[in-house]
Amino acid sequence: MNPFRRIADFFRRKPGMIGTPPSQRPMWHDPAAHARDFAERYAEPLNYHVENRMMELGIDPLKIGVGEPEHGIRHAAFIPHEADGGGNTPDGRLNLDSGILNPDLFKRLGPEASDAYTKARLRDRIDSGIAHEYEEAKGGGHEYAYEHAPETELPIRQEARELARKIRDGERRRRP
Repeated sequence: MNPFRRIADFFRRKPGMIGTPPSQRPMWHDPAAHARDFAERYAEPLNYHVENRMMELGIDPLKIGVGEPEHGIRHAAFIPHEADGGGNTPDGRLNLDSGILNPDLFKRLGPEASDAYTKARLRDRIDSGIAHEYEEAKGGGHEYAYEHAPETELPIRQEARELARKIRDGERRRRP
């Protein structure tokens, strides 16, 4: 074969695709799975933001973040592989998780709470989540946190207080 033709063919070729072709990419019909995938890919910046926000709100630095050696996490304020919104330890350490990215997290609380959470900015979801975990860690439990997060002493944004109120109201309607 003519060497000049091979060179010309090389430059006429269309570039190959980089990465997974669109036909083989997963379709995210499950918001929780999508939130978890995003959280795992961006765990480091999300952890930085959540930890920073907890410090801005005045939470004791010794109460920020947890460690999960079984998942390779030495210390983090954001746990990407969990999906319930957040958590706290018996000694009062707080964390948030991929649930804050899931628009369907509060679907069980009815349309008003669900719509408010879906439309809320991420910073308000974070503030509301921090307030909830903070109140729960004070020793009152999960129901106590739902009731008291909207009036928390933490200086959260007003929009986050309103979001916490709607979540509380949805939880009240759900309970018998």
